[in-house]
Amino acid sequence: MAYSRKFLTVGALGVAAFALIGAGASATFNDSVDANQRVTAGTMNLQITDGAGGTVTQDGKTVTLLPFGPASSTFETVHRDIVVTNNGDIPVKSLAFKMGGTYAGSDTSYVFWHQVNVCIQSTRAGGSPFTEGNGPLTAAVALSPTVSNNPLSLAPGQWMTFSVDFYAGMDSSQCGPSYSDSKKNTLNWKQALGGNYTTPASLTNDAMGGVITPKLTFSFTG
Repeated sequence: MAYSRKFLTVGALGVAAFALIGAGASATFNDSVDANQRVTAGTMNLQITDGAGGTVTQDGKTVTLLPFGPASSTFETVHRDIVVTNNGDIPVKSLAFKMGGTYAGSDTSYVFWHQVNVCIQSTRAGGSPFTEGNGPLTAAVALSPTVSNNPLSLAPGQWMTFSVDFYAGMDSSQCGPSYSDSKKNTLNWKQALGGNYTTPASLTNDAMGGVITPKLTFSFTG
């Protein structure tokens, strides 16, 4: 009798254990998918590819134009179109021009600096020249930026030109009698100079022998 009870007990435990496994365990399939992408930052590389006869630095970022002078009291420098090419691998947009420079440490150079005018133009590839800013050099230097460029997109490999001419005693043969072809830049120049464009006067005797070295910086964004 005792043997029979022992057998039944063991059997009951076995059934109970089996029932526990059956009720508490479940089979679940798990899987996943992924998305990934390689992103590479582009490189901006604007270079001067034609310095219009000037000396271009090895990195193509700066051109020193041929010297001009001695200048008469009424003069205009030789017009030269500088070619800028997008040698990077991303599109860029022209942003602004900023005029600066230096003058020799003399009274005559100081006067010369204050009596010279500047004509800044840009040209789309295959387009017509666009007057960015035109008027007294001192106004061009004081404005920041000198002119805000109407954004011009350059895809990799595309090019454009810009020019900077200096003159006195006459209207620029390139820019003519106006501050700019841009309404916004015209307004900025008019406010800076307190009125409409006027034909500049010739250099005075106090400017004789003066030496100036203007500098134009053309910036892009990309």
